[in-house]
Amino acid sequence: MITYTEALDYIYDLTKYGIKLGLENIKYLLFLLGDPHKKLKIIHVAGTNGKGSTCSLISSILQSDGYKVGLYTSPHLVDFTERIKINNKQIDRKKVSELLERIKPYIDKVTNTPSYGHPTFFEVITSMAFLYFFEEQIDFLVLEAGLGGRLDATNICEPLISVITHIDYDHMDKLGNSLEEIAREKGGIIKSGGIVISSKQYEEAYNEIKKIANEKNSLIYSTGKEINYKIVKSDIKGVIFDLKGIYHNYKNLHTPLLGRHQADNAASAITAVEALKIRGINISEKAIRDGLEKVKWTGRLEIIQNNPTLVLDGAHNPSGVRVARDALKEIFFYERLILVLAIFADKDYKKMIQILAPNADLIIATKAKNPRAASPQTIAKEAAQYIDENKIIITENIPQAISYALSNSKEDDLICITGSLYTVGEAKGYFEINSPISQFPN
Repeated sequence: MITYTEALDYIYDLTKYGIKLGLENIKYLLFLLGDPHKKLKIIHVAGTNGKGSTCSLISSILQSDGYKVGLYTSPHLVDFTERIKINNKQIDRKKVSELLERIKPYIDKVTNTPSYGHPTFFEVITSMAFLYFFEEQIDFLVLEAGLGGRLDATNICEPLISVITHIDYDHMDKLGNSLEEIAREKGGIIKSGGIVISSKQYEEAYNEIKKIANEKNSLIYSTGKEINYKIVKSDIKGVIFDLKGIYHNYKNLHTPLLGRHQADNAASAITAVEALKIRGINISEKAIRDGLEKVKWTGRLEIIQNNPTLVLDGAHNPSGVRVARDALKEIFFYERLILVLAIFADKDYKKMIQILAPNADLIIATKAKNPRAASPQTIAKEAAQYIDENKIIITENIPQAISYALSNSKEDDLICITGSLYTVGEAKGYFEINSPISQFPN
């Protein structure tokens, strides 16, 4: 049996095959595995921002109603096993090795069949996840799309409900340069005669989703149209909001996830589970309230230390960092804002820095251990357009940056580490090694 480390080495080596958008490879690979995805009740979630939070909210609600729920998300922050969970429990490392060992002959078969290519990293792990969830006999799978929707490997499924979270500009090299084009790709998860839930969208994106839903003869429920919510309070304890859903009006719903945008994600999650009624599945109001309350989703405005307050946020595009910036202003009280910034060069880093930098009192430019990372010098040069150069520090890596931030901060400062989910993952790894557990709030 291969070890977990050997399994990961094999899986990560698949990244050399790049990202191939299309369903032929995975369709054949899953066929060879007995089509496990066809035997699962799936809620499929695509979108630009908020996918992970929405998935975790849906999963938490269904669990609160007593169901066994699989959750498939990406990327992971610290360990690969975070991607594949059942009722919040990560897949066992031994299980990862065992699944890969069983699937490898089929990967080779696909590779050696004329007119098919070598399955990619995402195709292989998605197939492993489907097989695992089927064999574990889960009641529901909450499935997050990887990139786009229409040609994403996860789109091989026939879901009970499709959910499209807020659409914005990201991955334009693969998804298109206009909101309509991006929405068309994301809207590719809408199935014929299906049910689609849409978060609040820009008009151009909404019109495209609505058009696809009409063409596919799908029911559509959209926040800001058929579904409406009102925020009662947004603070350090989370968000309280009222919601007018498909069937019910809810008062004073609360989620501990921070930031106003989480009310939008929660509205989509609740609408998705309410829509299950159309499929003959009733989810109780108590489960909805409990699920929102108990949800756990790390790396998104996550407070991991107080005095000074230290927040991790995985925002990685202009829309995401705008939301993070606004939330920091609204929720936290602080003397100085210290930003630890590590961004990927293939993202719209100039725009991201333009949004974040003017509010900072100190910027520590750094980089994640990833070939896609922008150099700290590039980040610093860009930031210097918005704040004094003497308020910008360059460090070579994330541990150095965190160490500098902590030793140059006072108790009433706020340190925010942001720019990418990979940045947040490295930071979490750093604190797991360097922090006494007592520093972490419950």
